[in-house]
Amino acid sequence: MHQVAFRLGNTRLLFMNAHLAAHQGQMEERTRSMQRILESSPIRKRKDMSGVHREYDRVFFMGDLNMRLNEKRETVDAWIKAERFDECLKTDDLLPLLKGDSGHAGLWPDFQEAKITFPPTYKFDKKSDVYDSSKKQRVPSWTDRILWKKDVAIKSLSYDWVPSLKCSDHRPVFAQFEVKVDLNWSGPPRVVRKSSVCAVQ
Repeated sequence: MHQVAFRLGNTRLLFMNAHLAAHQGQMEERTRSMQRILESSPIRKRKDMSGVHREYDRVFFMGDLNMRLNEKRETVDAWIKAERFDECLKTDDLLPLLKGDSGHAGLWPDFQEAKITFPPTYKFDKKSDVYDSSKKQRVPSWTDRILWKKDVAIKSLSYDWVPSLKCSDHRPVFAQFEVKVDLNWSGPPRVVRKSSVCAVQ
């Protein structure tokens, strides 16, 4: 897990990258891990807020979040072939939690995601466009995700994948945003120090 925070003018920004628990049926563990990341952050200062993300104005949470589709492989394959990604997304682990449709959503409802319009980005045979052909026959899923804390000052401009990069069983995803910041800033506060003189003879 990595966290980078900085101030741009009067606006505080936080970027977090995480690799959550893998495999089907591990959504509860992923939710607990996400909550631990936010609540136990080493850069968290205020204990009266449930999560470091609430201390910052603009927050992005991304990485291999390992979200899975809860459907049979042959069904998902047919949907992908027909480019019916909306059907695939109905079985996605994450989307109901972002909407707060689950009683065990944790802090996921604090975040949102742009609409996914590209095929599942995991799991491919290496250097191939073929989804997992091994004996495990893993269900294709959107495991790599880019989220942001709900905020009218953040506008999603694009969200897509890079199908040409085939060095991994994942295809990379990227996002572009327009973010409003407050640049009306006069610099850090002046620190008044008492002068001292040291003389050596």
